[in-house]
Amino acid sequence: MSELSQYEQGFGSFRIGEMTLALPMKSVREVVPFHPLMALPCPHPWIKGGLDLRGVSIPVLDLECLLNRPGHQYSPGCILLIAHENHLLGLIADQVKALFFANPNSLHTVSSTDSIGRLFAGSLMNRELNQLVQVLSTQALFELPGLPKAKDPEPHRQSLELQTSNEDTALNTRTPLMLMQSMATLFAVNPKDIETTVVNPVLLPSEYAGGFYKGNLDYREQTIPAIDLAGYMGLGAHKQAQQPTQQAFVIRVDGHPLALLIDRVLDIVHVPHNSVIPLPGFGLPKAAQLEGALPSKVFSKEDPHSQRGPQYFVLSCQRISEDQELIELASIMAKASATAQQDTDKQQGKATHGLDRLMVYRLGTEFSTPIEQVREVLPYRADIEIFERGNPMLGMLTHRNESIPVFDLAQWLGAERQSLDHESSILVVNAHGASVGFAVTSLTAIENAQWEPSVPVLGEQRQLLHGQLKTTQRLAQIGEEKHQRMVEVIDLQQQVLLILDQFGLTVSPAIEAVAATAVEPFAHSDPAAH
Repeated sequence: MSELSQYEQGFGSFRIGEMTLALPMKSVREVVPFHPLMALPCPHPWIKGGLDLRGVSIPVLDLECLLNRPGHQYSPGCILLIAHENHLLGLIADQVKALFFANPNSLHTVSSTDSIGRLFAGSLMNRELNQLVQVLSTQALFELPGLPKAKDPEPHRQSLELQTSNEDTALNTRTPLMLMQSMATLFAVNPKDIETTVVNPVLLPSEYAGGFYKGNLDYREQTIPAIDLAGYMGLGAHKQAQQPTQQAFVIRVDGHPLALLIDRVLDIVHVPHNSVIPLPGFGLPKAAQLEGALPSKVFSKEDPHSQRGPQYFVLSCQRISEDQELIELASIMAKASATAQQDTDKQQGKATHGLDRLMVYRLGTEFSTPIEQVREVLPYRADIEIFERGNPMLGMLTHRNESIPVFDLAQWLGAERQSLDHESSILVVNAHGASVGFAVTSLTAIENAQWEPSVPVLGEQRQLLHGQLKTTQRLAQIGEEKHQRMVEVIDLQQQVLLILDQFGLTVSPAIEAVAATAVEPFAHSDPAAH
């Protein structure tokens, strides 16, 4: 069972609209499905109401409304309960994405004097998914002017979390465990051994469903099998569930995803690494799939986790993934899902190989760049601007003992200069022997291109530079389901080449030929530029 690294901290990522955000797991008390909220006597429209949490009313915040983007319809919808300094707050999200671990010192911090701007602590890379995540500041959330805060009915849990974070975790003496309940049975699993959690899973029927195999889930454009955890372990299949399955977590079985259905996640805790005790080799139907048992007495008497039952059965995801029955089930579903996807691709004329992984960002509207072209992402700083607004070059940035020119990417491509702020970023590109920074309004996500069609020239050809067009005529389809959309792909290495050419630096004819197939994406540039 994996132990917590001396330098790593757990983060929970989630989606709100087009934003992929994260909070330190020590701040996230639990995640609950979205429920109707009670009206509260609060004048702020971004406080949507109160959540009845076991007899305590918890104010719930709508971040999209706070950011002056009202009217967002959360789907499927869940509420993150956030704990800080003996108070609780609810935050509405579309869905929980994943648990991941990262060194908090690698956070690219962002500073702001504005109370809302301070919500954005910086950006962090989720290495497991190769996805850039925007990290929220728990302290800034609780310091919003006029925010009503509910007193934590279980303050001892925050004391334990703080102690774990500041002392034992730093000494690498504790192991993280996600506590959960399936039927009436208590389980635990190391969150580093799972791929993600799913709130409100929608179970799809299957003609082969039976026993612990309950059906399928749609997961990241695949159809994956879903099994009942307690039923699979033989620890509760005979009992009737008191409520429908509300959550699931995903593991890999022989490289294929498989979902385990549970009633709910209770908490993520850190326990001394020698707390898990061995189980007898007989009596339990699948003792081989367990690491052991976590006695409830490891928690204080006041902690609800000590009162739920005598122990938590600790799962071994590695041994579960070696179960031949599950391997066959996951493999069959993966092949069926791949065949269905290939049929869909053929019908829609989609390319099935050679597609890019794209960094998506905003320049008024969304654009993208192949992620391998971006060396680093740095937070934007207003103090780098030293040139007049008519010049697309903003100024110079010193980073890693290198002076890097920074351009407003939208203005360089022929549009108006962007309104850059604390949410803006600088994409550093190293190409043709030079490093150049490109400022963008905001980062959206890192997405896999699902389709890159060949398209005719986009609109009129504008903004020629020494006879060369500024951007390639490329589009890519990204996103899943309702969030599918087409974005233009900008070759930033080509932009470096054109910048070198504009400033009279020597570029070989072979390199210049690369720019011959480009086209201007913005429709409002001056046609006289031809």
